[in-house]
Amino acid sequence: MPSARDANWIDGLRGVASFMVVCGHLCTAFAPYLHSPAQGPNGTPYLFQYPFFRLCVGGRSAVALFFLITGYVNSIGPLSKAKNGDVDAAFTGIARSALARSLTLIIPTTIATFFSWFLANTNAYKMAEHVDATWIRQGYHRQEPTFKAAISSLLWYEQSTWTTGWNEYDGTQWTLPLFLQGAFLVYLTMLATAMVTPTARRLVFTALYIFGWLSYKEGIGPTKTLNIVFGMVVADLHVTLGPSATSTLPAPLPALLILFGMFLACYPQDNPEWAPWTRFMRDLMLPITPHGADIRRHWDSLGASTVLLGIFFSGTARRILTSPIVNFLGRVSFPVYLLHNQLIKSILVWMIYLPSALNPQYNEHGEKLDLVRGSTLHIVGSLCVFYYVLYRLAYAWTLWLDPVIARFVKKTTAWAYGEGRVSEKVLLL
Repeated sequence: MPSARDANWIDGLRGVASFMVVCGHLCTAFAPYLHSPAQGPNGTPYLFQYPFFRLCVGGRSAVALFFLITGYVNSIGPLSKAKNGDVDAAFTGIARSALARSLTLIIPTTIATFFSWFLANTNAYKMAEHVDATWIRQGYHRQEPTFKAAISSLLWYEQSTWTTGWNEYDGTQWTLPLFLQGAFLVYLTMLATAMVTPTARRLVFTALYIFGWLSYKEGIGPTKTLNIVFGMVVADLHVTLGPSATSTLPAPLPALLILFGMFLACYPQDNPEWAPWTRFMRDLMLPITPHGADIRRHWDSLGASTVLLGIFFSGTARRILTSPIVNFLGRVSFPVYLLHNQLIKSILVWMIYLPSALNPQYNEHGEKLDLVRGSTLHIVGSLCVFYYVLYRLAYAWTLWLDPVIARFVKKTTAWAYGEGRVSEKVLLL
């Protein structure tokens, strides 16, 4: 089982990843040109189009980190028990975690969808229909004409996240079924390898990683399988090396791994041929990936995996991730992920586009033009307020909703296992 410090640095990494996802979605909404490596084929790049700076406005590598953490956290318990020869305890832990994991993903997602549905049907998203940010307009959902239609819409999209992989009220939930599938990939792998030798288990990990590399349909293989499997590999390293991991490599190597991984994760979403360094990365990856693969997903995975490996071997990086501020980001990471899209389409849009909404412009045909943003200072101030509200709401979620959800999960799993009373043991989720 992971120590408290080990769990804390993982929580800190999760918090950093959630913050990066929000930054990436803000960039997609208001500065999509930053997804290319320059202003044009012969243009000079903006600051945030350069390597390393790009990570401040890119969220894809952060999503890869979430999958890596899922593979690490869900496998470390069974691996620890299997190493100690307590195979029965490993099987029991897998069984308990599988049911609890499902509930701890589905229940918060259901609440978040209800919140977005409520905002949409009280016209809180109305302004988002007319803004000049394409990504926000695409996420707009109209108010339903009748109460019956609204209820029908709510029921449909509550389940569509898990059945179709898409939710009209919150498009960012597309990753959640993949997180659940990834967790069960871990459980099945642990179930199949709990009794084998470490060498045989690592051969299984290698086979799964190759499978993920070659499974490229819509980027699902690189996004999910590669990162989940590598998370299990790092968990296996933790079980093997224990506390000595941070002193295994010479001091410069972990830092170099982190920096190298950050560079790999900077591969752009669009137009990699516009800059020499991204063109080189594209040409390097194309021969070793299947035809038609979305190679940016492979670079995201390689970059995030290398960063995780560097952090795992670095005592300094772990100490930074266990600092109070970063650990707080980790505590609120899941509600931040669930709530940020709704707040972008409501509160942030209201603030940024309010001056234009108060003074609407029309074309020569009398048609209302798209709303335009306020000044740069106005936008910066709006973003500060947005982040404050987002993290305050996420913190309130952890104080009020998380304990209720945790009690419900414990009672439900206790009932399912036929136990007379709820165990006080904390489940590893």
